[in-house]
Amino acid sequence: MRAAVPTPLLRVGLNKVALLRSSRGGAVPDLTEAARTLIEGGCRALMVHQWSDHRHVKPHDVTALAALDAVREGHATLHVGGDLREDLGALLERTPGVGCWVVTPFEAHHLTTQRGWHPGDDQLRLAHWARTLSGRTRLSVFVDPEPEAVDLVARAGVAAVELNCRDYVEGFGTPAQEGALEALVRAADRAREHGLDVNAAHDLDKRHLPPLIRAVRPTLVSVGHAFVAAAVIAGLRAVLPGFLHAASED
Repeated sequence: MRAAVPTPLLRVGLNKVALLRSSRGGAVPDLTEAARTLIEGGCRALMVHQWSDHRHVKPHDVTALAALDAVREGHATLHVGGDLREDLGALLERTPGVGCWVVTPFEAHHLTTQRGWHPGDDQLRLAHWARTLSGRTRLSVFVDPEPEAVDLVARAGVAAVELNCRDYVEGFGTPAQEGALEALVRAADRAREHGLDVNAAHDLDKRHLPPLIRAVRPTLVSVGHAFVAAAVIAGLRAVLPGFLHAASED
């Protein structure tokens, strides 16, 4: 009899909520209100990326999200993604409540992450921050689904890997899907050999999750852009009646 597949934690990214706010300045939509809404709905893991160009999430957002009662009391966990910068490490070091730093290679001219951790990246600095934040903030590293990449970050003493699902997403529904899933499975198996948690991330939406979870058995799956896009469309129907009513009042 086949063992039941463990249900992974669903992590929801809030970058695009912050991007909408930043496009006009001010505080609308309120990032902390969005976080509370998700937590009240049953979400137990939140994600923001704090890039050096502050394109959406600002350092003060990290502080505000970490101070939410549900996060401080352990009902939800906050993950902060970003490249391996000293200023980001220092921010996380002085901000209690951040559960995980998702170390993600980044180049400012890219709209989103393009690659995982490579041998040329700063392995010594990665190990330094894994030691420095040990006992308070776990480190996970975004890696391409290659066993060698998993071996590399495992040597730095991190707690988890974030498997790059780009090839799986791009090949979904085509003959390339099976090979992409097999690559993810091999990388996940290698991570578990090292005692690492396995997270799956990058451009996932609802369609991608069931086959991915059955094959890879991740600890956590991460959604962001597709989730917020779906929320916008669903929200139009919910919000429109109130605005129509307001516009019709004398």
